[in-house]
Amino acid sequence: MKESIRLISGEEISRAVASLYSRACIGPHRSVEEKLTEILAGESPGPGRQALEIEISNLRIAAETGLPICQDTGTAVVFIELGNLICISDCSLAEAVNEGVIRACMDSYLRPSQVYPPLGNRTNTMDNTPAIIHLEHVFGSDLKISVLAKGAGSENVSSSAMLPPLAGSQGIIDLAESCVRAGASKACPPVIVGIGIGGNLETSGILAKKALLQDLGMENIIPELQELEKQITEKLNATGIGPQGFGGKTTVIETRILQLPCHMASLPVTVCIECHAHRTASCVL
Repeated sequence: MKESIRLISGEEISRAVASLYSRACIGPHRSVEEKLTEILAGESPGPGRQALEIEISNLRIAAETGLPICQDTGTAVVFIELGNLICISDCSLAEAVNEGVIRACMDSYLRPSQVYPPLGNRTNTMDNTPAIIHLEHVFGSDLKISVLAKGAGSENVSSSAMLPPLAGSQGIIDLAESCVRAGASKACPPVIVGIGIGGNLETSGILAKKALLQDLGMENIIPELQELEKQITEKLNATGIGPQGFGGKTTVIETRILQLPCHMASLPVTVCIECHAHRTASCVL
C-alpha cells in the first residue's frame, strides 16, 4: 500500500523551530552539565577549575531562570531532513523557519545579532533572521529539525582549508591544533571540535557543523575516524589552554568527524569550534 502525501502547516514548523531555538539557548542541558562535572572532578586547583565551576553554575542558573546561557544567542543554524511525502501547505520552508526564529527571539529574550549589509552601516535585522538553513531531502513522511545556536566567539576561530591530499591525517591534526592554539581561549573552552572532511569547500563546512549536532559521548562508527578523533582531542588538551583559557587539563571536551568523498586532487577540511555550552536541540514532526 502506497503512503499518501502528508500535509504540514508552516505554523507547526514555526512553533517547533521557536521551541528548539529557545531550548538550545536556555537548556536545561543535562548531558553538558554532567560532562563538565566529570571534567571538573579531574581538574587541578587553580583558575581553570574555578572557571569550570562558574560554567556549571551558569548552566544551572539559565535552566532555573529561563534566561539564555550566554548573551550571544548566536546565529540560528537549522538542519532540516524533509521527507519526500511531506508537503508544506501554506508557506515556504524558509518562511516557516524564520518565523520560528523571530518568535524565539521575542518570547525568550534572545539577542538579535544579525546585521545587513555585512559591509558599511551593518544595520541590525532586529529579529535574528535570516536563519542559516541546510536542507536534505530524505525518503519518508517525517520532518526532522535540528537547531544549532552558533555564537560568534567560537565561529570566528573556526577555519577551512583545501589541503593537499598527501597532508593526510597529520595535516588535519595540524589544522585543528592551529585553530585551537590561535583562538580557543576566545571560544569559551572547554570547546567541542567538529571536523568535516571531504566533499568540497562548502560541504566540508556543513559537515563540520553537522558533526556538532551529535550527542556528547557518541562514538564514531568508523574505527579510523574514532582513532583520529581521540588523537586530536589528546593533542589539543596537551596545549594546556584549559577552561576559559586559564590553564588546565581540558581544552577540548570532544572531537567529532564526519566525512564525504572528494576529488582525487583535493583534501577539503573544515574545523568548526563550538563553545562548552553545546547549544543544540532537535525534534521530529
